Amino acid sequence: MQVGCGFRVKAVHGQDYVYFWHYEDRDGRSRQVYEYMGPRRSSGTASRLVAAMEAYYAAAGNDLRRQLVGHRAAIAAL
Repeated sequence: MQVGCGFRVKAVHGQDYVYFWHYEDRDGRSRQVYEYMGPRRSSGTASRLVAAMEAYYAAAGNDLRRQLVGHRAAIAAL
């Protein structure tokens, strides 16, 4: 599992658009995925971006905690 996320502004036909990127496991491989958040100057784009990042970090934190529990159990069994 690869953990990470961020955002990128892409210019398309002279207009700037914001994309949220993050890593997902697909078919057992880590893939970087882009999600469209909206035009750069739109008032709702920033709030959608913050919500996407918060959701990603919450889910990643839960996954990492579950992995830690599994690792601790394996270590205890040594």
